[in-house]
Amino acid sequence: MADNTFRLQIMASDHVVYDGDALSAVIPTTEGQVGIMAHHSNIIMAVVPGILEYVPADEDGRALERHYAVVANGLIKVENNELMVLVDTAEDPEAVDEARAERAEARAREELKHSDTMREHAMAEAELSRALSRIKATRTRRNHKI
Repeated sequence: MADNTFRLQIMASDHVVYDGDALSAVIPTTEGQVGIMAHHSNIIMAVVPGILEYVPADEDGRALERHYAVVANGLIKVENNELMVLVDTAEDPEAVDEARAERAEARAREELKHSDTMREHAMAEAELSRALSRIKATRTRRNHKI
């Protein structure tokens, strides 16, 4: 591992997104977008639905192509020059169906209106947040070529 890199593991509940060296990562958290680079201080934070961005590195510490993932709720842990990202779901923005995400948004908004319990309300809010993140990713990809 080069001195300007750190080990990055991005894991969804059903698959590994990335496991290797990286130059940087930007993660959506409850505190806003958090950027991580080599030798970052130790932290544990909650991940919120949004777009995670990372720059993998080759064995010599040179940047490879920037990557993006639409992520759901989860956690990050930085320790000993390693970043572990654990999320419920992660998907490539290219794989997101914008029309389907818009239907999910409408469904979640309707469920919010009719939720009777705190649990139902929290689940509807989570679905709405995920749908909005997926829509944002498709529109960002279309407008900025991510």
